[in-house]
Amino acid sequence: MRRVAWVAGWVGWLVLVGVGYGLPLQGPAPLCPAGKSEAWLGTDPLGRRIEVRLLRGWGLSVAVGLASAGTALCLGVLIGLWSGTRPGMVDALLTMLLQAIWVVPALLWAAVLAFLFGRGFLALVGAIGLSTWTETARLVRIEVRRLWREPFMEAAKALGLSHARLLWRHLLPNLGPLLRVQFLQVFATAVIIEAGLGFVGLGLPPPQVSLGSLLLEAMGWLTIPQGQWQGILAGLCLSGTVFAVYSLLTDERHAL
Repeated sequence: MRRVAWVAGWVGWLVLVGVGYGLPLQGPAPLCPAGKSEAWLGTDPLGRRIEVRLLRGWGLSVAVGLASAGTALCLGVLIGLWSGTRPGMVDALLTMLLQAIWVVPALLWAAVLAFLFGRGFLALVGAIGLSTWTETARLVRIEVRRLWREPFMEAAKALGLSHARLLWRHLLPNLGPLLRVQFLQVFATAVIIEAGLGFVGLGLPPPQVSLGSLLLEAMGWLTIPQGQWQGILAGLCLSGTVFAVYSLLTDERHAL
């Protein structure tokens, strides 16, 4: 059932985002009221359809979250494997690096890196990925240290297998459940961080739109119904996405 729910959720998201990019963005007139066939939720002060911008912003926020989670996971796994299998000076230095980065909130790291890298898609993915990899590296290091002393690893080392073969053929397959949980955890965090960066003006530049930038825009015209629709629905898309991910995360943790 978990797999069916997972597939159904992603298919539904792809369909909605595809509809958003298939519909025309420009509405009949600026600040058109909701309820018309040309603009179901009305239009903003520039005449753009609110429902289309919500679907596109939601899709872009999730895309940033997925790419950032993948970046953080790859970096965390590589450093965790290196630290966990290299006791001594290497492990001590990497542990100190992890602790130094971990004590600073991820949102603050992401804001600093986004300011330094710029506001492009890849820059934003890099900023979020580089600020959320430490927890994955810490957990992978702990699990690798435990697995490194297991009998099956001792037998593989006794057979003279290379270090790379030990990592990719014996350690990584056993990290699969942990990495699935971590990917969901980092993805939810990345979506929240992206929304926070967009809300403070460090997200994707116009004309690109995300849930965070939609919330920021809505703050400027909350006194009219169109702004209220945009703000409420952007917040619901953000909270609904995070809630769905954490529901899957809870199921995965119970399955461990």
